[in-house]
Amino acid sequence: MKLVTAAQMQEIDRRTIEERGIPGSLLMERAGLAVAADICAHFESCDVLVLCGKGNNAGDGFVVARALAERGWQVALLLAGGPPSGKGDAAEAYGRVPPAVRRISWEDVQSSPGEFLAQFDLLVDALLGTGAKGKPRPPFDAIIEAVNASARPVVSIDIPSALDPDTGEGPHAVRAARTVTMGLPKLGMVSRDGPERCGSVRVEPLEFPPDLLAAPDSSRETMTRREAAALLPPRPVMGHKGTFGLLTIAAGSEFMPGAAVLCAIGAMRGGCGLVRLHVPPVIRSVVAGQVPEAIFSSARSTADGQFGPIGELAWHLVLERATAMALGPGMGTTESAREFLGEFFEFCKLPTVLDADALNMLAEDEVLRAKLTDRHVLTPHPGELARLLACPLAEVQEDRWGSAERAARKFGCTVVLKGAGTLVARPDGMVTHCGTGNTALARGGAGDVLTGLIGSLLAQGLEPEQAACLGVYTHGMASDIYTENLSSRGARLLDLAQYLPDAFRELEHEADAHAIAPEATS
Repeated sequence: MKLVTAAQMQEIDRRTIEERGIPGSLLMERAGLAVAADICAHFESCDVLVLCGKGNNAGDGFVVARALAERGWQVALLLAGGPPSGKGDAAEAYGRVPPAVRRISWEDVQSSPGEFLAQFDLLVDALLGTGAKGKPRPPFDAIIEAVNASARPVVSIDIPSALDPDTGEGPHAVRAARTVTMGLPKLGMVSRDGPERCGSVRVEPLEFPPDLLAAPDSSRETMTRREAAALLPPRPVMGHKGTFGLLTIAAGSEFMPGAAVLCAIGAMRGGCGLVRLHVPPVIRSVVAGQVPEAIFSSARSTADGQFGPIGELAWHLVLERATAMALGPGMGTTESAREFLGEFFEFCKLPTVLDADALNMLAEDEVLRAKLTDRHVLTPHPGELARLLACPLAEVQEDRWGSAERAARKFGCTVVLKGAGTLVARPDGMVTHCGTGNTALARGGAGDVLTGLIGSLLAQGLEPEQAACLGVYTHGMASDIYTENLSSRGARLLDLAQYLPDAFRELEHEADAHAIAPEATS
């Protein structure tokens, strides 16, 4: 789903009203009713305070107040900017609010806002819309501060007040439990402070003309569950282990055997038919004990405890019948490991995901970097990307979107920039936000599982950008399911990986729900 700027969404609004003849008042009505329906779906009937500023965002709030009151909820309006004047859409919506809804001015409660807000069970944020920029001015700064201090759940309309819709900057923004946004999600909602301030997000298309929603020229998007489900590799009923591909993994070393284990488990949980491990002989028995399903390369030319060059004939054995490869986790950055990586580029032409030590070696070798192609997927965390781009870490973190795009264009391959709100960038400049996942993944080795998972999807025939997007999405989704059942604290990666089939099952259900029924034949 496209991500848009505030200006792009305002243009869609304008064209909908002026070119398609849909009145602004009707859009406001649809928006308010959609928010009210979302509130009813997620909260029990309770005392609600709708906080309204000025303009159309306030108008949406007036519709919410009316709709909830008509359903029997106890509703009050806080008029931060006073009652609307004139004959605009917001004034019309205000005029339809039932008399039973209390009207309260900020001046009447500003001396004790905490005590006032404590009267209500739920707050609806209709203070500032997407046109507001910068630090909120009085009285909105004081109102937002009181709202955030109230510990009451908040539902924001379109975007949390004082969150920049384009950059995601919002240190003084409302902290919402849910946000119902209209038309398309805004770029700032998934950037910087956005995810923390927005809470759970629901996108309401509001019957905007589909061609106008598709019109913005945006190279930024966020993956939906439906889009992830559409990427699932087929599982033919008559399929066998050969049908689902063979992934060769080169990973692990004497001091990091677990990296190979985690990578292999991620691959097997990803659904490929066979996993072949090429590991230093010194750790082979350890790894085999943890992943008995894996087969091992018969190439034995590596030195004890580390990777080294193996030659063309041995590479033929390593890649025999393989449909994709993954390499890097825990393999070390010794000179002999660099020679092995050089041989990889010479002898392996398969789709490949490169992670960890492979990235660190690439960062130090311009000749090897020049050999990257569109069949490769790089999966750096911010520090690794900074080294690849030869720039400060702060520069990457300051502009994650731009940094991921720059790397994908520069290296001509798919780049996965890991972290909160992982991004997948393609060489053509498109960057996809994958919004699943939580702090259960904030531990060493999570990237090894992801490497195996993406490699598994490559082995099953997905294109590099598809494998990256689906891998990141399901990886995060598994952690979300794990956290729902247990907690993000104390999670072990082997436990988390066990939830990958649950994530795939949910995506399969999503795919089934949106399957197109075959046309009837006569």
